[in-house]
Amino acid sequence: MNKKSHNSGVYLFWSVALLVIPIWGLSYPETTVKHNFIAFYVYASQITALMGFSLFALSFVLSTRLNILEDLFGGLDKVYNAHHTMAKVALLFMVAHPLLLALRWVPEDVSKAIWFLFPVHRRMEINIGSWVLWGVVVLMFFTLVVRLRYDWWKYTHKILGIFFIAAVVHILLTDPTMLGNLWLKIYIWTLSIAAVSAWTYKTLLFNFVKKKYNYRVIQINRLNEKVMEIELSPLREGVRFIPGQFCFFSFRSPAVSKEAHPYTITQVKENGTIFIMVKSLGDYTGQLYDKLRSGAVGLIEGPYGRFDYKNGSHRQVWIGGGVGIAPFISWANDLIKHPSNDLKVDIFYCVNHPSEATHASVFQELQKMMPSARLHLIIRDVQGFIKLSDVEDIVMKDIFICGPREMRKALLLDSKKLNINRKNIHYEDFDFV
Repeated sequence: MNKKSHNSGVYLFWSVALLVIPIWGLSYPETTVKHNFIAFYVYASQITALMGFSLFALSFVLSTRLNILEDLFGGLDKVYNAHHTMAKVALLFMVAHPLLLALRWVPEDVSKAIWFLFPVHRRMEINIGSWVLWGVVVLMFFTLVVRLRYDWWKYTHKILGIFFIAAVVHILLTDPTMLGNLWLKIYIWTLSIAAVSAWTYKTLLFNFVKKKYNYRVIQINRLNEKVMEIELSPLREGVRFIPGQFCFFSFRSPAVSKEAHPYTITQVKENGTIFIMVKSLGDYTGQLYDKLRSGAVGLIEGPYGRFDYKNGSHRQVWIGGGVGIAPFISWANDLIKHPSNDLKVDIFYCVNHPSEATHASVFQELQKMMPSARLHLIIRDVQGFIKLSDVEDIVMKDIFICGPREMRKALLLDSKKLNINRKNIHYEDFDFV
């Protein structure tokens, strides 16, 4: 077994974002101190503007689903979490920029300070900045607070690229003296080109250049009132994946939306037929559960993910909740075909009710093939929620977690209380969709 650390992506991207501060410091643009305004606020407004710009730009790069980013961060879920974090922090800096400039009229003329935040200026380049600010604020509001439908959310994210281009225009036109610093100019142009290229690729070109595999739905098994298992057969070339990886699936059926959503491939047969689990949790998954029929064509993009038991030690704990059990089903099916005499694993299958343990038989079969694997069925109505402290010798084992956000947070909190080495904890987070 090999252990891998995937912090390099986080360090690299935040270093690139923060690099703008020392580069800006080389120019120290005294010419921007006007109107008897305190220099600190002017400089602070410039730094927040540049930080907002750099984080905004890098968030576009992180949205491209490039394999190299997965390698740097340790999985697409980690990439998208970094994307979300950088976008949120970028918004805070972008809001802080005009607020710091507006302080010049406080407390003498508060109304003028408020109007400064709106596109009512004589200079068009400043109005552009105001439109960018309010455009991004509104779009982020609908992302973070209102929670739009997935297809609408995707559409609003496509518009963000237009606001970014406007932000670049605003920076280049508002204070050209600041860009007298050659290194700052190179930095801004480099990130601008990278971000616009990333946005163009993801928004306009992605569906044309990204390879997709064509499958046909040959059988649908509704395992209970919420969960269905879909069996798909390749029409031509089949997708190649590592057990535990997921792909983005979209279906071509008159009754189903064409949205693409991520699902883990739980099993593959020798003829290339694959299986995925879908739980009815929202509009789209509910639509799939009710209306998807055999014969529909499925388009598959991927695979993605770096969630792999082979990156752990010989003693492991797998904890899956709900449909978060999917990657562990994939691993179990792989080990049934290729048992490992060295691996000792405790599998905790967490469900609310016994009827939800739809794939317990897979792990029971694994126990027969590999006695060092043990299944523990945790039923919330009977045993309550699982705690890491209940697992024997937990500190000495590698822990793999996949499940609802609340479960994951509780287990990560347990790990801190038990002083478990962070490198021993591996999890996959599907909350990025």
